[in-house]
Amino acid sequence: MKPSALRPAPLAELNAHIERASAAARDGVVGGGGPWPELRSAQRFRETWERIGAEVQVQRALDRAPPNAGPLNPQRLMLETLARMGDLSPHYLRRFLTHTETLLWLEQAHGLLRSPTAGKGGAGKPAKAGRKKA
Repeated sequence: MKPSALRPAPLAELNAHIERASAAARDGVVGGGGPWPELRSAQRFRETWERIGAEVQVQRALDRAPPNAGPLNPQRLMLETLARMGDLSPHYLRRFLTHTETLLWLEQAHGLLRSPTAGKGGAGKPAKAGRKKA
């Protein structure tokens, strides 16, 4: 027998190595037992994308602001606060928006969980009695 017949082809070795590495990545085990760290370039891209996304969200909200809102209008005050927050600390703005989006999602999910049971049994709020004219 030839010595090369006992040893697998380089391409087969590479495919086996890729399969083992993929299986280890799926299982969360890499070399030292921990997950693979995020690439720095991917981390910078993600952070930049989050920053731009937060800025765009605030700008869209400012564009939808009521044009004739008074100085104490709650919507106007909140929008000005968000804009200043973005100027002072873009990182804090991103964290704040993420937190509020999570709370909004939880509120919507809670409403979806309650809505199918609300229609069953007819135990809703009673209708308001109209005023009778004398």
